[in-house]
Amino acid sequence: MTYISRSGNTRTVAEAAYSGLEGSKDLRPIEEVEDVEGYDLVLLGFPVVGEGAPGKARRFIKKAGRKRIALLVTHGMPAEMDAFADVIPNCQAAAGAAELVGTYHCQGAMVSWMPKVLRLHPYGYVRRWARMNGSSHGAGHPDGADLEGARAFAAEMEAKIVAGERS
Repeated sequence: MTYISRSGNTRTVAEAAYSGLEGSKDLRPIEEVEDVEGYDLVLLGFPVVGEGAPGKARRFIKKAGRKRIALLVTHGMPAEMDAFADVIPNCQAAAGAAELVGTYHCQGAMVSWMPKVLRLHPYGYVRRWARMNGSSHGAGHPDGADLEGARAFAAEMEAKIVAGERS
């Protein structure tokens, strides 16, 4: 299990997911991971950047090659917004040659300065979103339900891999 976290949201979700795993496991920031060889499954957590996976996550996945990967994605935008429709598919597309076995996503509170920056964005829907209230920016997230969802997702991904190895 590895992650990229700027505000602490993704780290919190990654820690919850990690607690849902039972087998041999490691949890490290992406900068501390040199090699994923020896792992049957890599859980990769990252925040959405520019409506997709950040460059650091894309480079990590490319380096991982054909490994089985599950994504844990945090985002500031509410998932029910129309503009969110392409975000998760964009993140999944970053998997490239890797075997993507699953994706979990939840909202995370945006850093306080981000809405101010987004008000300058070239796309109108982003500027409108930036002017919305705090709950539209993920205030209070990740919450208990988000973290329980991450734990359950990790356990489900681990069970998928174990079942596949036994058959």
